[in-house]
Amino acid sequence: MSKRSKLERRVGDIFQIVLPNGKFAYGKVFRDASVGIYQRIFDSSKHPPIDSPFAFIVGLYDDILTSGKWPIVGYEPFSSSESEWPPPMRIKDPISGEYSLYHKGLIRPSTKSECESLETAAVWDADDVIDRIMSTMKYLG
Repeated sequence: MSKRSKLERRVGDIFQIVLPNGKFAYGKVFRDASVGIYQRIFDSSKHPPIDSPFAFIVGLYDDILTSGKWPIVGYEPFSSSESEWPPPMRIKDPISGEYSLYHKGLIRPSTKSECESLETAAVWDADDVIDRIMSTMKYLG
């Protein structure tokens, strides 16, 4: 019995997601266990450059990329080391209702108004990302 080796992933890697409708979505690996999912959906497999803004940026379970479930199909370096980081994300304490801001691995107190337009800090599974892509496809190019 052979052990399956895990794949390395690195910041700037581009990965492919086969959608339930047979179309293809793509994402890019950020720092801090996060990925950006490109807005554009393709009818056939494509290699970078993707030439599309991100629809959303979320945390992603590492095994989705290291297992090969979503294969790495290319690499595009970020324009700067600062742009390798995902944008700030919000945390709302379910008991106190207080807000915090998570950015670059640090959490600091925040306000509701500062956090309103931010993505919620969470780690997503593959099915959740696919569901979000499929539910927003009408807005995608």
